[in-house]
Amino acid sequence: MHARQQISPLFISLGLHALILGAMATITLTTEEYIPDMVLDSVLAEERTQEEFVQDIEEPTEVAESLNFVAGSISDASGGSSGPMSNQTKIEDQEVIRDPQIEIKVGDFNLQGVDTLSNDLGELEVTGEVGAVVEGYGAALDQLTRELVRMMRGSKLMVVWLFDESGSMKDDQEDLKKRMYTVYEELKLVDRDPRRAGAAAKRGPSADDILLTSITSYGGSWHVHTPQPSSRPEELMAAIDRIPVDQSGDEAMCTAIFQALKKYEGVRRSKRKLVLIVVSDESGDDGTQVEEVLQAAKSARAPIYFLGREATFGSLYAHVKWVQPETGRLFYLPIRRGPETPFAELLQWDGFRRRRDSHMSGFGPYEQVRLAKETGGIFFQLPNEQEDLNDLDNRKFEMLAMREYVPNLESRREYAVERDRSEFRKAIWDVISLLNPYDPRNKALELPDYEYFSLNWAESSTAVMKRLQQITLLLEATTQAQQRLESVRSLRAQEASVRWRASYDLMTAQLFAYRVRLFEYGIALHQFGQDMPQRIRNPKSNRWSIRVGVSKLVLPSEAQEKILKVTAEDLQKAHEDALRRLALVSEEHPGTPWARRAEYERSRNFGASFNEHYFPPRTPGPRKPRPKPTPPPKL
Repeated sequence: MHARQQISPLFISLGLHALILGAMATITLTTEEYIPDMVLDSVLAEERTQEEFVQDIEEPTEVAESLNFVAGSISDASGGSSGPMSNQTKIEDQEVIRDPQIEIKVGDFNLQGVDTLSNDLGELEVTGEVGAVVEGYGAALDQLTRELVRMMRGSKLMVVWLFDESGSMKDDQEDLKKRMYTVYEELKLVDRDPRRAGAAAKRGPSADDILLTSITSYGGSWHVHTPQPSSRPEELMAAIDRIPVDQSGDEAMCTAIFQALKKYEGVRRSKRKLVLIVVSDESGDDGTQVEEVLQAAKSARAPIYFLGREATFGSLYAHVKWVQPETGRLFYLPIRRGPETPFAELLQWDGFRRRRDSHMSGFGPYEQVRLAKETGGIFFQLPNEQEDLNDLDNRKFEMLAMREYVPNLESRREYAVERDRSEFRKAIWDVISLLNPYDPRNKALELPDYEYFSLNWAESSTAVMKRLQQITLLLEATTQAQQRLESVRSLRAQEASVRWRASYDLMTAQLFAYRVRLFEYGIALHQFGQDMPQRIRNPKSNRWSIRVGVSKLVLPSEAQEKILKVTAEDLQKAHEDALRRLALVSEEHPGTPWARRAEYERSRNFGASFNEHYFPPRTPGPRKPRPKPTPPPKL
C-alpha cells in the first residue's frame, strides 16, 4: 500500500515532465547553412589617416613658464570647440526611454511596443574636436588649458566645475586637485597686465580678473562649495576637499548642469563667458532631461566639457562586484554607464538573465557626448577603469575601423522617428524590447544563478518542473525573436549603416546560441532530475544542483531523443553552428566591440554538469537572532 502511494506521484511527475519535453520538442534546432550577406563599403570617401579624426593626447610632464598661442579649433556660436562629425544616418527617438513594457505568456507571445528601454547614451567617443582620447587627467587638463586660453583671449571667463560625488571618484578628485593647481598657476600668465595681476593677488578676486572659478558637486542634489567665485588656486583646492560622498546612489547630472546654468546666468551681463566642466565616471540617472539642458546651455552660449569614461557597449549599466562581508554573498551592483546611443541597439539579456558585463564601447555616453558636441565643448575619454567592474573589457579598438561605426548623436525624438521608418531597424528594436529583462513583468527572463534541489524526488520534482516550464517559455520567446529578425534578412544588404548591420549580425548569432544553451540546459535538468539518485557519490550529500557554462555537452538520452525528436548528433551540429555564426560576426566586423562580444559569447560554453552538496541541518531549539548583514551600497 505504502509503495503504491509513492509510485502514484512518481508517475504523475514523469507524465508532467513528458508534457514539458513535448512542448520543447515543438521548438526545433535548425542548423541550415548560414552565410550572412556581405556588403563592402565605407563611409570614408577616400583613405584617410587616423590622425584626421582621432586625437590622442599625451601626459604633460613639465609646468609651462610661458604660453604659446596657436591656432585652435574652430569656434562656433557657443564659443567652444566644434569639429566635423560624421553621422551614419539620422536616427533618433522619443524624449524618454522608459524600460520597454514586455510580458511573456505561455502560448501567446506578442511583440510589445517600445514604450520604454534604456534612455541613455551613446555616441562618438572622442574624436576630432568633439573629444579626445587621453592617457589621464594631466593630458586632459593640458588640452583644457589650451581651450580656456583660447577663450580668454576674447573675453573674461566664469568656469564652473561640477564633480560627481560618488565614492569611486574620491581618488580621482585628489589626483585632479594636484594637477589643477598647476593649471591655474599657468593661466595667470594670460593676464594682459602683470601689475594688475599682482595687485589682485593681494586683494583677492575682483571683477577685473580674467578667470573666475566656482567649485560645485552633485549626487542626488547639487552643491556649491565656493560661496563666491575665486581666482585663487588655494581656495579652489580647499573647496574640492569639501566635496562630500553622496549616499543616495543617485546621479542627477543633467539637473546639476541645469541648476549651474541658472545660478550663473547673470555672468553674461558682466561680459563674462560661462564655461562648465563636468568630472564623472558615470553617465547620470536623469538623461531624459538632456534636451532641456542643451537648450539652456545654447541660450547661455556656454560650452560644456566632460572628463568622463567610456560607455558600456550597447548596455544601460556596468556592474561592480561587491561581496557582503558577513555572508560572503556576491552582489552585482549596477552603475549607469551607457549605452553609447540614444536608445540601446543590442540585447540587454544574455540568454539566462540581464547582462552583467562591463564591455566598453569605444565611445562616450550619449548624453555627455551630445552635450559636449552641441555646445562646442569636448568629451575627454579617460582610461583606468575600476578594477572591480564585472567582466571588464576596455581594450582599445581600431579607430580606423570604428570610424564606420560612429553612433548617432541627434535627439532621441528624431532618432526614434528615423529608426521606426526603417523596417529593418524597427525589427531589431522590437526584438530588444521583447527580450527586455528590466521590465518587472518579465521575471521569466531571469534564471537563477544558483538553485539547489532536494535529494527527495517528490520534493525536487516540483522545482524541476517549474524550471523546465520557464525554459520552454524562454525557448518560445527566442524563437519568436529569431523569426522577427529573419523576416527582414533580405533588407540587410540595403541598410546603409554599418553599425545597424553589425547589431543585426550579432543579435541573430546570439539568439541562435542562446536557444542551443537553453535547449541543453533543459535536457540536462530533466536528465539529472530523473537519474539523480544514481549520480550521488557522497552519502552525506543532501542537495544537488546544475552548473551551466561548462565545456562538455549533456547529450539527450534515448527516451529524450524520442520525445524531442532531437538526436545527440543534432545537438552537436547545432552547437557547432552556433560557434560558426558567432565567428562570422568577428570576421565581418573585425577590431570592433561587436567582434569582441561575439568572442565573449563563444567563450561562455554551452554544457552543463551535475553537482552534489551537503548543507548541515539547522540546530533545533531557540536560535540567537543574528544582526542584519551590511546592506549593499548604493552606487
